[in-house]
Amino acid sequence: MIKNTIIFSFILIVIALLWNVLVPLNLRCPASPYIVIYFFIATIITHHLLIKTSKQSPQNFVRTYMGTTAFRLFLNLIIIIIYMLVDRNGAMAFALSFLVYYFLYLIFEIISLQKELKKNK
Repeated sequence: MIKNTIIFSFILIVIALLWNVLVPLNLRCPASPYIVIYFFIATIITHHLLIKTSKQSPQNFVRTYMGTTAFRLFLNLIIIIIYMLVDRNGAMAFALSFLVYYFLYLIFEIISLQKELKKNK
């Protein structure tokens, strides 16, 4: 799973860097590579915790999944709000980039979890 996450994150960083070179200035988000690194770390930690919990009981897995999802959602909102307060000019580009990466990593995480859980049955 870590190998796939590294590959996925590397591809996203390359796309982010190309995006920042090719698009107009108002659509650029210089923080994009850092957003990818943040989601890489969060995905690795969450995935490890969920796989570890899935070996215990289904109730623990559901509780842990819902808890980590809620925690990450609030943490992400706090990060977006802080960035918007600090850099008002680039706030919209940051929020849109963050949202795109959030959904990409969410899809990636769900697919990875499904594969891992099926493999562990």
